[in-house]
Amino acid sequence: MSGTRFWIGASTIGALGAAARGVRRLEVADDGTAVLGEPVEVGPNPMFLARRGDTVAIVHELADGLVSTWRLDGGTLAPLAPTAPTGAADPCHVAFDETGRFALTANYSGSRVTAHRAGADAALVSAVDFTGSGPRADRQEAPHPHQIVPDPARDRVLVPDLGADRVRVVRLDADGGLVHEASADLVLHAGAGPRHLVVVDDVAIVANELDRTVSVVDLASGEEVSTAPLGPDVAPRGLGASTIRMTRSGVVLVGDRDLDGVQALRYEASDRSLTHVGSLATGGRHPRDLELTADERHLVVADQGSDSLAIVALDAAGVPVSVVASIATEAPACVLRA
Repeated sequence: MSGTRFWIGASTIGALGAAARGVRRLEVADDGTAVLGEPVEVGPNPMFLARRGDTVAIVHELADGLVSTWRLDGGTLAPLAPTAPTGAADPCHVAFDETGRFALTANYSGSRVTAHRAGADAALVSAVDFTGSGPRADRQEAPHPHQIVPDPARDRVLVPDLGADRVRVVRLDADGGLVHEASADLVLHAGAGPRHLVVVDDVAIVANELDRTVSVVDLASGEEVSTAPLGPDVAPRGLGASTIRMTRSGVVLVGDRDLDGVQALRYEASDRSLTHVGSLATGGRHPRDLELTADERHLVVADQGSDSLAIVALDAAGVPVSVVASIATEAPACVLRA
């Protein structure tokens, strides 16, 4: 079957959705039809996955956070290294550095970013801890690192921190040492709650969970240059934005857990503005993650709260137009394009 292969991370603890039995392979054909593989056991609560070549890193979102590395072996995953502790709570995101030698984790409840060797030993190499807070006492009482995004053009790593309304700037040396460059942090408006971002040339486009906005930040000056509402006519339920992706045609796609769907905004590089161009409810609940197929004709949405994946058709511009399939699977939380 031609198309795109994905790996689906999931919650095995049943906190939101049914308890999953591991990660699953998903094959999506060019016409949007999909086949879901059997669960592969990779350890407890494998909530997010990252890939570099044939190596996959997995964070296990637990009170005592763990990270593990795996090797892609045909249609399955083979263990590469045993799980290693992050030394902090609730790692929710992982990414490889530009060399592929290190896996970096964002520990949501631990206010920490960690670097781990990405080969046959996933041991902790270094860590940086953040301090700070925001105006929302219920959600911003402490730093909450939510994502790891390499910014190779500026030789650094960006870390959206929901708890402090900042995108943290971190440097990684050749030996895996992490340094927080606090004076270079990107400061967003108060109460934004930055969750995930994408880097586009010299800007970051940031999905803000807490106030349902999307921001454009100049990566050279560090200034927030524009902000747009996530989407119109949706009653906030305190859930807000989740993952953000961007198509090659310039459409920004954001998971909206108040809508239980996807919002689409067009980015105009000429004036660094965002304009809302469409939205679509998936029929599921709590879209935790989403990812494009290789040809960008479809979007896979992990609706964790309804134990389902939605396959969404996109028009030629990249705007969601319809749900072409819904696939049952327990508590999907991550969609890794493999």
